[in-house]
Amino acid sequence: MIIQAGFDFEFLARPFIVQDGKPMPKLVLICVDAEMRLNSVDVIAEDFAGSLAPFHDAVLVALDPEYTRYFAIAHPGRFSEYDFSEPIMDEAHKLESKAAERGMQLIGHFAIDETGYMSARARSYFDQYPDHDDLPRTMFHWSHSRLGKCG
Repeated sequence: MIIQAGFDFEFLARPFIVQDGKPMPKLVLICVDAEMRLNSVDVIAEDFAGSLAPFHDAVLVALDPEYTRYFAIAHPGRFSEYDFSEPIMDEAHKLESKAAERGMQLIGHFAIDETGYMSARARSYFDQYPDHDDLPRTMFHWSHSRLGKCG
């Protein structure tokens, strides 16, 4: 299976967040290196209640600068369909700024529920979006990840 960075972050996070058809209160962090190779998928919090602010430090500590250049976050819930002015969006922007100071870039923010997911970022081929022209091509697949091959 070839996994292309960008749109499959949701695929990697879903099993942690939706279990037995029910959303679990987890905050998931997915890290990739400078070449978009998968580094890690970790549950940062088991008690996510709709706010990222309490978990900023935990996310920042989990970002390993040796292996991580880009990262995505995922949690249960939904965003407003067209209005991203919710407090969690401001919290994500603050997390993004803090990570950028450390040389890492937030490239995905997903809200997942039992019916699907929503993304507050470009969902696929984000390197082809005008605002993301600094990212590596997403045509790379993760078979060369230090975590091994997908099966």
